[in-house]
Amino acid sequence: MAEEKVRQISINQSMTKPLLILGCDRDLFALSSLMCGYVGFSLGITRAEFSVALFAGGAWILIHFGLRLMGKADPRMREVFQRSTQYSDRPFHNQFHIPARSPVKTEIPAFVRRRWF
Repeated sequence: MAEEKVRQISINQSMTKPLLILGCDRDLFALSSLMCGYVGFSLGITRAEFSVALFAGGAWILIHFGLRLMGKADPRMREVFQRSTQYSDRPFHNQFHIPARSPVKTEIPAFVRRRWF
């Protein structure tokens, strides 16, 4: 029999790379930039309170630094977190969790006792 070659499919790298802006997740970067920009311009510059604008700029730098660290650790961390909390009734709780062991005083149901014991 003739040997069959393994079928190879080329995958474009741009289709699999995560979308990052300045090392941050694109959506989180846009959200933090818009929020800090809103606080800085609307509350700081229009009311001539430049300390608020400086605070918003400093907050944006700190948030951006944290988002860059998150992007370096795992570029898809936001997606993983959203998926992990999608099916739960409250955050950080998995409702489909089944304990590895049953309690010590578990009774065997009657139909199982009759069939197997």
